Amino acid sequence: MTDFMDLDHDDDEVLAEYPVYLTNQLSKHLYVFQYPMRSLPFSNKTGPSAARLKPHAKMVELDVPIDTRSTHYSTERGEDFAMGLNDQTIKTAYDKRMEEVEEERMGFNRQQKKKEEELLDKMTMTSVEIPNQTQYVVGVIRDGELHLTPVNTTIQLRPGFKYIDKIDEKWKAANKRIQDVEKQEEKKKVAEKAEAQAVQVSVKNAEREGNVRRNLYSMSVRNADEEPWLPISYYDQHSLTAEKVSDKLYASNKEPLVSKTTISEYLDLLSGMKPDA
Repeated sequence: MTDFMDLDHDDDEVLAEYPVYLTNQLSKHLYVFQYPMRSLPFSNKTGPSAARLKPHAKMVELDVPIDTRSTHYSTERGEDFAMGLNDQTIKTAYDKRMEEVEEERMGFNRQQKKKEEELLDKMTMTSVEIPNQTQYVVGVIRDGELHLTPVNTTIQLRPGFKYIDKIDEKWKAANKRIQDVEKQEEKKKVAEKAEAQAVQVSVKNAEREGNVRRNLYSMSVRNADEEPWLPISYYDQHSLTAEKVSDKLYASNKEPLVSKTTISEYLDLLSGMKPDA
């Protein structure tokens, strides 16, 4: 086995040398986005239609459009999932019955009300922060110069399913309305005090358990939940705005830096070994 120190470095030719410049113009705002579930980059047609940011929690959401005309798109499922995109309540059998009665009383033709159903036409990607094991930088080369900008945060974005949670909440609310109607009808026939007391106790217990769960939240998670989303604009990499921002990746001040670290100290810092006292 050839020892590394015995290699002939004369054959390892240096092809180029670049002066290195450090700039911090974007260091507070520079995020690295990773998409583990995507194999293709965004284009000007498939890029996010909306974006949101929580700067303190370092959380990002992107709304990516879905092609509802694709042969692989299920219109039936799209209509079902679209219920999680709006604030409309799910209509129970009682709601529909009341609507029919009201329409008959007003002489309204139900066919006139028929319209195209809303479809799930976007996918929201949610972020997870990746802890930095070291300090990452973004480097760009121009005119024989290497310009470095420190990265603020690295995040991974994956599809979120908040619309499913919202649908579940709507169904729970709809079932509760059905139960309330049934209870009202039962009260008209007979008053069952014991059952009412049992229901009251279960509600209190549920509230108590909810308070306990909320208290278990860490302070960081609680602050992230309370921080409002700030709407931000997404620009394609080939847009004029993106080109103007990317100019800030190049250092405008090229004043040389004087290193106060010796070569030996620098190697110790790279190795992570603590020098002997």
